[in-house]
Amino acid sequence: MGFREAKSRVLECLKTGHVLHEERNSIDLKNLFATGSISLDEAACIIGRSNGDGYFSSSHHFDNTIDVHVIKTMYSNQRWYIKWYFLDSDSVFISFHH
Repeated sequence: MGFREAKSRVLECLKTGHVLHEERNSIDLKNLFATGSISLDEAACIIGRSNGDGYFSSSHHFDNTIDVHVIKTMYSNQRWYIKWYFLDSDSVFISFHH
């Protein structure tokens, strides 16, 4: 799956509320979306503005059959780091911070 498909699919998940968050240490710093500091609409806007220049994917460190998608993008004069994967019909966010 490339950038366009991953972006389209994650935006659809955000639109329909099919969103989960992976539990991790420092979630209050690493996933502002999970803590409620960023809304579904804000998350969609930030991802929607990305153009793919800062996109890459790699295998999940716990399960190499899962592709993890990463976007590094500028939005509202801040550099954002967004990391997620798909699990069935959900997007599971690992990181969402600046």
